Amino acid sequence: MQDATVLQTSSSIDGNVSCCADWQRVHHLREQYDAIAVGGRTWNIDHPRLTARAERLGREPKRQPVRVIFAGSQPCAIQPAAVQTFVIGNGAPFQGCGHASDLVSLPMQGHDLRQPLQALYGHGIRSLLVEGGRTLLHSFFRQGFADVVTVFVRTSSVERAVHLAREELGFTLEDLRVSPFGEGFLLEAGHAHACGLAQGLEQAS
Repeated sequence: MQDATVLQTSSSIDGNVSCCADWQRVHHLREQYDAIAVGGRTWNIDHPRLTARAERLGREPKRQPVRVIFAGSQPCAIQPAAVQTFVIGNGAPFQGCGHASDLVSLPMQGHDLRQPLQALYGHGIRSLLVEGGRTLLHSFFRQGFADVVTVFVRTSSVERAVHLAREELGFTLEDLRVSPFGEGFLLEAGHAHACGLAQGLEQAS
C-alpha cells in the first residue's frame, strides 16, 4: 500500500449505515493500512475493535493495523490488543490494560494534527485510515492531511447519497466520483498516491 491518509465514513437515512458489501470493503481497507484512527468520543461510545476480521473478509486478514486514538482531553480506557495502540491527547488520563510496550502516549497541542502525525511517522506509520468521528474527519480535511475521502451512503437515490455525504462530512468534496455499491452508493474523492503522511507534512508546513 502506498503512503496515504484516507478518511472513511458511512451514512444512511434510517440509521442502518452499512451493508454486507460495505463491511467487506471497509475490512479490506483496514488490512491495507498501517494504522486506523478514531476520535476519543467514538472510542468511548462505540468501543470499536479497529481490526480486519475474517468473518467480514471471508478469509484470514493479511495483516492487522495498529490503533490510533485521538483522545484530546477525553479520558479513555484502553483494552489490551494484539497490536500496538497510540493514544494522542493533551494530557487527559487514560487507563491502559495491556503491556507498557503495546501502549504509546503522544502529545497534541489543541487541534493541530502536525505534531502527532510527525510522531506517528517516526514510529513507522506511513498510511492511515481515519474512520471518525465527524470532528476528527473534519480536522484532517481542513488541515490538508486527507489524500482520499470515501463515503458509503445506504440509500436508493444518488441525489440523496450526495446530500447525506455532505451532511455527514460537513464539507463539500471536489472531483467527486459516485458509483452504485451494495445497497447504496460509494462516493470517493482524491487519489491514494496524491500525498501520504510524509508529503502531507511537508505541504502543510
